[in-house]
Amino acid sequence: SSNMRTALIIGAGSGIGKGITDVLKERGIATIQADISFPRESQDSTIRYVNAADSESILSLTKYLHESSVDLDYLICTIGAIDEGQTEDYPARSLSWMLDINILAPYRLVQYLLTFLRNSDTPKILLTGSAAGLGSFDSTYNLMPYIVSKHGLMGYFKALRQELAKDGIQVSLLLPNRVQGKLSENSAMMRSIFLDEKNGLSKGAQPLNVSLADP
Repeated sequence: SSNMRTALIIGAGSGIGKGITDVLKERGIATIQADISFPRESQDSTIRYVNAADSESILSLTKYLHESSVDLDYLICTIGAIDEGQTEDYPARSLSWMLDINILAPYRLVQYLLTFLRNSDTPKILLTGSAAGLGSFDSTYNLMPYIVSKHGLMGYFKALRQELAKDGIQVSLLLPNRVQGKLSENSAMMRSIFLDEKNGLSKGAQPLNVSLADP
């Protein structure tokens, strides 16, 4: 059998997901890149469309992996959303959406895709949290929904890591500070779709001059 490792990167279209994909390719790891921004009509063996907020979409991805007899070594989830607001008046419906994208989407992905890691001798899962999930509130003023959801993800990560340790599956949580990417723009697009927001404003803007390569 081939010794080549295979990674599935959810959120590979931009930002951290794209950066990780590029590094894995450089290291000779086969990548299957999945993202909500990839067109459904031009999918192939390495590029797949997935909407991690939609169970049917994830099922479609798992069906493809089954039919293609894919075994995974690494499952990497880099999806997420950011929004601004304060506890006094931020709509519960909006917070529900943030929790869906930042906690339930990776939760769904792991439930559906865990089976594909079972044949690997080096199975690893990487989730993407945030420094905002560590309680550093000084630099995250007005990002309450983001802070709450990333704290929730931290709890899920701890439970998942403990549960999967007995199976030899390593679970890690990436805690980036602010990096250049499309988190704000993608979040604005998703809010316009899922919350019917009309203005499409970018909130929680990402810096323009910080990349994954920076220390």
